Amino acid sequence: MKEDDLSELSISLFNMIPDPFLVVSEDGIYLEVLGGTERTLYDDASSLKNRNIHDFLDPEFVSFFMGKVTQTLQGTTLNCFEYQLQTDRVDIPEQNGPGGLQWFEARMYPMKKPYKGHRAVSVLLINISERKMLHQRLNELSYLDPLTAIANRRFFLERVTEELQCFLINQVPVHVLLCDIDHFKFINDNFGHLAGDQVLKDFALIAKEIFDLSHTLARFGGDEFVISVVGLRTDQILQKCEALRLAVQNHQFLYENKRIYVHVCIGVSEITMYDTDISKLIGRADKALYQAKETGRNKVVFLQ
Repeated sequence: MKEDDLSELSISLFNMIPDPFLVVSEDGIYLEVLGGTERTLYDDASSLKNRNIHDFLDPEFVSFFMGKVTQTLQGTTLNCFEYQLQTDRVDIPEQNGPGGLQWFEARMYPMKKPYKGHRAVSVLLINISERKMLHQRLNELSYLDPLTAIANRRFFLERVTEELQCFLINQVPVHVLLCDIDHFKFINDNFGHLAGDQVLKDFALIAKEIFDLSHTLARFGGDEFVISVVGLRTDQILQKCEALRLAVQNHQFLYENKRIYVHVCIGVSEITMYDTDISKLIGRADKALYQAKETGRNKVVFLQ
């Protein structure tokens, strides 16, 4: 393609495109910088034309991007990839776009003929930051219990699977605690389901105060909660469980100015070298919880 092949009409059409279109040589020169007119998504990068990417971007990013250019020139097909870029670190005269860390999708294609005497690729860039944020939010929601705003069963099972591997490799102690609100059906039947929901939310808050962020607290289902604790001895775990039991017993659960007396059973199990999957560990904690219920409730039971 000759330089005059990029006619005034072509330039006009390219500059109507909200996303930037580039032609980048194999040694990193921005031979063309067109489009990218949407200032809510992009800085005005027109000043980068005829500059080398090594002059205005971080070396680490340059190595990544030029690796993609080389890879694309070695093939004959479209090369699509995503990347993050700290846009305020790009050396341009005026930064008038959204700024900060942005996500981009690059669609890179090898040009069949030299452009302005260079082997080159054409590149369409698309700002996908909003899409990434939406996906991240949806992913977070998929791991969140909507009522109590703590982790859900799915997240807990995935996390404990990771902790099981940690134990197998480093022999770090792992405990699982199953907590069940005593006579929760009575609360729902006598105070209403909204009152029951409030009890569950209050319990989650109490548990979060006693078990810090290094531990995993989740709603397992219904009125059952589960906690995994890594790195503490059994005696330390039982102290925390007793603190949780007493905190629940002494807390003033209120709904529409009515006091609801709440107690909790806690079943505790510690991981062993024979636990090849999490089901055995949770199963023992469940047996311990059942034993706590059968022997009077409002208590903590540990099963090895």
